[in-house]
Amino acid sequence: MTIGDSRVGKSTVCKLLIDLLHSQGKSVKAYDHDNFHKLQPYSNLIAINTLDFFRSETDQVLEDLKHGQLEVILVDMPGQYVDKICNFIDESSFFHLLNEYGWRLTFLQPISHRLDCLKFMEKIINFSKESANYIAIKNCYFDQRFKNYHTSMQKKLYSVGGIDICLTKLHTDHYEAMERTNIPYSQIRDDTSIYILYRSYIYRWIQNFNQELLKNQVASNYLCLSKTNF
Repeated sequence: MTIGDSRVGKSTVCKLLIDLLHSQGKSVKAYDHDNFHKLQPYSNLIAINTLDFFRSETDQVLEDLKHGQLEVILVDMPGQYVDKICNFIDESSFFHLLNEYGWRLTFLQPISHRLDCLKFMEKIINFSKESANYIAIKNCYFDQRFKNYHTSMQKKLYSVGGIDICLTKLHTDHYEAMERTNIPYSQIRDDTSIYILYRSYIYRWIQNFNQELLKNQVASNYLCLSKTNF
């Protein structure tokens, strides 16, 4: 479940992860809680459903959990709704159902330089504690040092088994060119509508993120990734 502040890279991380899981042959389904349908370009790779988690539209998700035909279910949540997310988990007895059906919830939270990111993280950790896994993704597009995170939140994240990884910076021009294609990121390398130099930077950016996940045993376990030589 991607969570966190608005416009910090939740959907971007979700797309990168879909590509990586699909490349490994995992059975994946995604739920897009976003009116902009940012995950729709991936509908040719995996099943993409749009629903509102806060309006009692979660029956299909629970059915997917119950029947166990999938290895990974991705949920791209809207930004800033930490209270509603906690209420949904509490009112639906979500952690109990996950345990009953043999699943585990992993929170993926991209962070920037904004203090709101850390407040969100602290709140979700205080609520879920050891009932979930946590991966903080330091989005280097916004910051390089993450001083506030390292001094005030990293230790708390680690105390509940959480980890952090980096998403390296991609130039705005390259990112916008990639997004305009409206195709999966994994197909950008062969899209001649983008300058070849841009494509090389984008490809390296994708590879760097994949390597960050695959070389980290904890991240691989939390995200159902197979360990491979990359």
